[in-house]
Amino acid sequence: MSRRFITLLERVSRVREMIDREQRSNAASPVRLIRMKQLYLNLSEKLRRMTKQQLIRMASAPRFHSARSAPAYSGRW
Repeated sequence: MSRRFITLLERVSRVREMIDREQRSNAASPVRLIRMKQLYLNLSEKLRRMTKQQLIRMASAPRFHSARSAPAYSGRW
């Protein structure tokens, strides 16, 4: 995984924790919650896009076959 992916994953996790904490708070601010949820959705979408791009790169990468697939028959066993 790239450092950028890990950083984004950490940010998504922290924002989710902040949302949970705000929702449990006795004085939860609806405006703050909405802004954090919008940020969470934006970060989550970026994470999904990065994951999708990585999967496409992996699927379209050239495959090299190993030369050691099977030993050649030498005529003797």
